Amino acid sequence: MSDTCPAVVRVGDLHVEVSGAGSTVLLIHGNSGDLHYFDDIVPVLERHFRVVRMDCRGQGRSARGDGPLTIRRMADDAADVIRATQQDGEPFGVVGFSDGANVAMSLAIHHPDAVSALVLNAGNIRRSGMHRIVRAHLWLVHALQRMRRPTPLVRQRHELNRLMLDQPGIPRAALARIAVPTLVLAGAPDLIRRAHTRMIARTIPGAQLRIVRGGTHFLMRLMPDVANPMIDAFLRTGIAPLDGPLVVDR
Repeated sequence: MSDTCPAVVRVGDLHVEVSGAGSTVLLIHGNSGDLHYFDDIVPVLERHFRVVRMDCRGQGRSARGDGPLTIRRMADDAADVIRATQQDGEPFGVVGFSDGANVAMSLAIHHPDAVSALVLNAGNIRRSGMHRIVRAHLWLVHALQRMRRPTPLVRQRHELNRLMLDQPGIPRAALARIAVPTLVLAGAPDLIRRAHTRMIARTIPGAQLRIVRGGTHFLMRLMPDVANPMIDAFLRTGIAPLDGPLVVDR
């Protein structure tokens, strides 16, 4: 975790933390997580970047608010965070993990002027991108949640689980419109099918693909010594290093 105390910013319903100096990188966490997922990488990025982290809507310290909870709405939230914390109108590099990667893709599609580079760690554009056993588990969780007394916590968990089953619904053709340097990153094995990850990398023009042996879905948490320098180097230079035998697909 960074030794510096981040500045806390409120952007509408959203809790946002800002630290470091330089050009800015926005970090977007996965489903049911919060901004602390990125605690290991923040000190690495702060050596060269200003880092903005957000708790996504209805998660962490961000309010749920009214209206639908969708990947597109979270992308609009991310655009609001960028506008509220921007310096001189410069676009942000964006790192997204899991559902956060889906938010990052939607952000780059619908708010292209806000984004200068993308790191997509374990994202998917449709639910079939997840392994079948993962989808079966989510449906089982959905069924069990429907049997429980609908407390606010149960309703929140049910809604977030449905987000993975019903979303992200990003058209493949829309990926081809992404026009910023992109790193598609995943562990091997992952909750996302490797063929789906490859498809995303092939479809985004010029995207670099790195699949790392032993990382699983939580590559950034389980293998920070591999993932974090790779992400930092990509954001600084536009090239993700090939880390010898650990990179099994590229």
